[in-house]
Amino acid sequence: MTFEPIDPLEFKNTKVNNAALGALKREINNILSSYVGWYDPFCELIQNSLDAVEFRKALESSSGNTNNYTPHINVIIDLVENSLTVSDNGIGLDKDKFEQFLAPNFSFKSGKTRGHKGVGATYVAYGFNYMRISTKIPGFARSGKIVGAKNWLKDSAPSGNPKIEHDDTPLSDVDFNSFDRGVSISVRFDDSTHPRRLDWIKADEASKWILILFIKTGFGAVVSDPSVKIKVTVKAQNKTTVAETQGTGYFWLHKNASKKARIRDISEAARVSFEKFGPGRALPDKYRNLDFIYDSWTSEELSSLVSSSLDTEGKDVIKKHTPSVSVEFGYTAKLWTKFNDSLNIRANYKVLNTGIQLAANNMPQGETVLIPLNRNIGRQNQLHFLIHFDNYSPDMGRKGFHRELTDFAKNVSRLITENHLSKLRGYLKANTGVAPDLVRELKIGEWKKEMLGHEQDSPLILQSAHFFKPTERVSVTSMPTREQDVIALFNQLVAGGVIRGISMMSTNERFTYDGLFKVTFDLPPEIYTYSPNENPLGVTPDIASILHGKVTDPLILEYKFSLDGLIEDLDAHDKNISDLNLCVAWETGTLYTERYGITSFLIPENADQRQYHGVTHCLTDLESGAHLCDLIILSELIKYLNNPTVEAETQRTKYE
Repeated sequence: MTFEPIDPLEFKNTKVNNAALGALKREINNILSSYVGWYDPFCELIQNSLDAVEFRKALESSSGNTNNYTPHINVIIDLVENSLTVSDNGIGLDKDKFEQFLAPNFSFKSGKTRGHKGVGATYVAYGFNYMRISTKIPGFARSGKIVGAKNWLKDSAPSGNPKIEHDDTPLSDVDFNSFDRGVSISVRFDDSTHPRRLDWIKADEASKWILILFIKTGFGAVVSDPSVKIKVTVKAQNKTTVAETQGTGYFWLHKNASKKARIRDISEAARVSFEKFGPGRALPDKYRNLDFIYDSWTSEELSSLVSSSLDTEGKDVIKKHTPSVSVEFGYTAKLWTKFNDSLNIRANYKVLNTGIQLAANNMPQGETVLIPLNRNIGRQNQLHFLIHFDNYSPDMGRKGFHRELTDFAKNVSRLITENHLSKLRGYLKANTGVAPDLVRELKIGEWKKEMLGHEQDSPLILQSAHFFKPTERVSVTSMPTREQDVIALFNQLVAGGVIRGISMMSTNERFTYDGLFKVTFDLPPEIYTYSPNENPLGVTPDIASILHGKVTDPLILEYKFSLDGLIEDLDAHDKNISDLNLCVAWETGTLYTERYGITSFLIPENADQRQYHGVTHCLTDLESGAHLCDLIILSELIKYLNNPTVEAETQRTKYE
């Protein structure tokens, strides 16, 4: 049905004079400036449709017609036309609402809908140079477009206000023709809009886009609605793909994990086990070696969990906004990396992030916030919190949450992580860094081959019966204070024969590790054989005899002043424990205690576990006890050689 052009700035018979026009344009520009997110257009259109179908569902329910209504929301992403269309079979717009809803700050929504400030429709109308809206309800139907609105805002002397004009061209969403009522809105993007191009993220299939929309928009509802049917269509060059799903709901990685457990279930299982068997009993396998642990807390549960650590402002937030908190804790940050890589979209672009996702009005709002941990900061990349606030809407548009809510979210996430989740780390799989993959192994293999070739082409030989006279002391005169000192002292001990059978290979800076070495048993076996007094760093006679004359392939070596540095590298995924053979450090530090164990070979009864000369300890998996990496802790080595009896007792106290 045709209609006269409608000026959204003149509604309810109110005429806009020239004096007021400038103020209106400034007001609209202020609204548009609050929309800075790449996904804001998707969020606005989808939240409008979600509100519309919820409104209609409530209406149908009140009239006893619930079983005859199924909510539908269609999203069409046209990468060729650079346009977005969102349609629904919700409540629709009558004549008055159709003419009024694009007016600045005009809203007919109620307080419990996702948007009720009236700014979203203004953004949709004036944030683009093409917007088409079609609506139908029993007895009324309209389809119109508004063209050039974004350019009009920039024009200091426009010829006239942009108007909604009748448009009877075919709809972008043909399914809308079969809806009995509802709204369909299309917008087009250009160089003046944000985003400019929908193909920027390099996602060209509906299966990818539907995941993105569940992560970034109201489809990822905090409280799910299983009744909504969602259809996403993506039109790309030479292909059109469709993805459909039933129901809204927040996107959690743990839902598709093969092995996961709820935190309160683990706690209950541990309680039952303790009452039945006492301390030290391992839980059943279903609670061990988990990919994820997860849980949710209501505001009442949250209050009992952390309120003793909250200040007055934090307690007031709980009373006023009744926040709910959900979390998933993965055994490695690579779980999120793997998901983002699986989308195969723009290089290094992350759709799903760890951290804190703030939410209000039953939907995620804005980007994630970093968890401000005071210790074990690598766990920031293994946690995803969802914190939802009631009785609150973020600032105009999508600028964000008020400071007290953001501070509350950060504080609560830190408290839950450090006081509760950290104690449960042992139930997750051992985080040995990135699982070994062929590409990484090939790179390491090529590095080793290159250095073996260099060793063969350019050997370093110094042979003499006169030069290698023992001085019975090291030339390093004071305790190390940095990593370079550790390297110097270690090489002194190797050259002086305190540590025997380790041959250092020349290396380069092509790879991420410090160096390569080989273990050699080319000298007489007694040189390597353990003796409590004469050779306390030796191996068993069997090892010395069986390996006599043998030389290992190149092994990987890492130097650190403190073992804390290695643990931080592993948490940051800069190093991979499965690649590493030996770490030489001055001291152990303390970070290892959260996730790893250490077995000391400086305790005489453990000396038979030493695999080659000079190794003082080994790093183990805290849960299984499996060997991960050999260690040479120089400070403890020197103390042991100077006073083996006293240091052996110190080792027992520290590690056993």
